[in-house]
Amino acid sequence: MGQKGREIIEINVKEVIDDLNSAYADEWLAHFQYFLFAQVIEGIDADTLKKELEQQSLDEMNHAKKIGDRIIQLGGIPTTKLTEASTCGFSPPPEDRSDLRRIVELVIEGERCAIEKYNRLAKKYHMKDLVTHEIFEDLLTDEVSDEDDWEDFLPGLQQKQKEK
Repeated sequence: MGQKGREIIEINVKEVIDDLNSAYADEWLAHFQYFLFAQVIEGIDADTLKKELEQQSLDEMNHAKKIGDRIIQLGGIPTTKLTEASTCGFSPPPEDRSDLRRIVELVIEGERCAIEKYNRLAKKYHMKDLVTHEIFEDLLTDEVSDEDDWEDFLPGLQQKQKEK
């Protein structure tokens, strides 16, 4: 990053990189979680849900790329210690791979964790590092939309569970 780019950051760059690495880890773990869910689910509606999970997985990977680019721009290296750096963590699939309702609930939990995190970080970097703030604001917007989309899946899945 250039001299002026460094000058306009009004917060410790190491702290910014640490926060970005935590977000980076969360996005990679979400990518892996959703990808894994798409691979293992089975049952009625699994094909529809699989496509959504695969798309969500790609979205999370793109978030990680955006965050990783900013880490590098600030002179850092994206973390490889994903579980240690993560705030939101990783949820394995349920033992019952046909419990699609539980799969969606786990996805919603992950999206809600990301919403809380990105809301806090967007506020933290507002007027201190506008570039990083913008990244967290964009991610927050995506995660809020994702939560809404996933919540829309639940009623149909709950109805089908009752019919079993």
